[in-house]
Amino acid sequence: MNLHVAGYTRQSYRRANGSEASSAGQRNANQARFESFAAESARQGREATWCDHYEDVGISAYSRTQRPDFERLLRDCRTGRINVVIVYDISRLSRLEPLDAMPIVNELQSLGVTIVSVTEGTFRPGDTMDLIHLIVRLDGAHQESKNKSAAVRDAAALARSLGGYVGGKAPYGRRLRQETRTAPGGKPVAIQTLVTEPAEAEAIRRMVKALLVGSNSVHSVCSTLNAEGVPTLGASRGKKTADSAWHPKTLIRLLRHPHIAGFDADTVYGPTGRATGHRLRRDTEGKPVHAWDPILPEAEWFALQEWLDDRPVRVNEHRTTALLTSMSVLACSCGCSMSANNSARPSYFCNRPAGKPLRTDAPGDHQGRSYISRTALDDHVVRSIFALIAATERDSESRDILERVAAHYAEVNETPETAQERSALLHDRADALRALNQLYEDRKLYEGDPIGRSRWQADVRTRQERLRAADSRLEALGQAGSLVLPLGEWTACDAPANEGDPLGSGSWWESATLADRRSFVSLFCKRITVRKALPTEKSRGSKAKAVVEPRVSIEWV
Repeated sequence: MNLHVAGYTRQSYRRANGSEASSAGQRNANQARFESFAAESARQGREATWCDHYEDVGISAYSRTQRPDFERLLRDCRTGRINVVIVYDISRLSRLEPLDAMPIVNELQSLGVTIVSVTEGTFRPGDTMDLIHLIVRLDGAHQESKNKSAAVRDAAALARSLGGYVGGKAPYGRRLRQETRTAPGGKPVAIQTLVTEPAEAEAIRRMVKALLVGSNSVHSVCSTLNAEGVPTLGASRGKKTADSAWHPKTLIRLLRHPHIAGFDADTVYGPTGRATGHRLRRDTEGKPVHAWDPILPEAEWFALQEWLDDRPVRVNEHRTTALLTSMSVLACSCGCSMSANNSARPSYFCNRPAGKPLRTDAPGDHQGRSYISRTALDDHVVRSIFALIAATERDSESRDILERVAAHYAEVNETPETAQERSALLHDRADALRALNQLYEDRKLYEGDPIGRSRWQADVRTRQERLRAADSRLEALGQAGSLVLPLGEWTACDAPANEGDPLGSGSWWESATLADRRSFVSLFCKRITVRKALPTEKSRGSKAKAVVEPRVSIEWV
């Protein structure tokens, strides 16, 4: 009986300090545990195969934030791709209350998934004692997070009462300095305070002067900062953001922060848990509380807020009508996303920050904006899709792509009845797999005499047949994409004079809605990348034909 093994790691914060709890440490420990698990399984006559590694970084299991890779792991367990999950400890799976975590545990158990913890042992499906042990560990993980959360809140409250900064990383214009102060009980407490970073503070004063005194916009100030090479907060202190540039949203968020005027403030969070702004802390008279040395005078900071409130904001209505935007498939070769305009000659353009210096080590980087004709690119992408469909009869690579498209289409368009039957079959298959595993574990009980061995072999054949029947029915339901793509509908044409043009008069494409067209493109295209035009490729004049094909690469699903 083959075992399909995957590892799962989770780290609440995006940092790795080399400890076993770090993401890298968890991966190494999971891999080492797999090797010993594979050896144990081989001695029992079963082959263990490593299938995949799933990882969520920067997401707490104590919160209810969705974990993308954990959801992907659950999907693969449901489809039978994974039946053994290795984690460093049970808290990697969940720190919620056991009552909230049990639906996930019950589903994994019903699917016949074995959970292997590097530090806490193995939890087998169908084993009551293992289930009890697992519930106890889940409760322990939840209580640990609950206590830790309370301790963090108390520590933050104490630090703030002593004049400390508890907002995490220092904002632009400041750096953190550690000090020791005395708590009311006489105990020394280490806190962090904000002190001014001279170069960044001077950059802030220049930004504000350019906005309040001159005729500059936020966008033009960003262009100047990028052209002068003024580092952003991410560029000066980050590793993954070392190449970041100034954007209008970044600049506005920086200038909105009350620390610039020396005010203390609480962070305001939106429904999704993302910070949306700051609320000034006020004294008993309703005046803002001063906590830090101001970078700007108080009156100037308030004037800046009025200027930001009154500035004109451009509304990009065109973004809702362009075919290739709003689907996260269109990108520039420099790595930036692309947007669409609605001018007399509509185009897609790169969102590269203005003034950002050129990187010679990045092949797709470019100076200035990159534009491409919206009409020409839409036409090229859609015709490429229809050409792929037409090529499936003679090209094996195109057939492979179409099979993946069909599998995606089947998943998206599956009827509720089919989905319900698939779920029942998956659980039935998992139960048969669990019964087969149990037979292998009890094999020694049958080896006493020929009758026992014969009975064991008959039971194994029965379970295997049950597995084959479930697999056969799952395949018939479309697990491998057997739900037929409506190719005939897409390529049909009612107009006799059309001459087979899939985009021409009377075609499906001509009458399709924008939503249907976007669904069609996203079904086939994983990513569409556009490079900046060479001087010889730029179209001149209103009637010049846009050069598209050499500049565009399409990554299929």
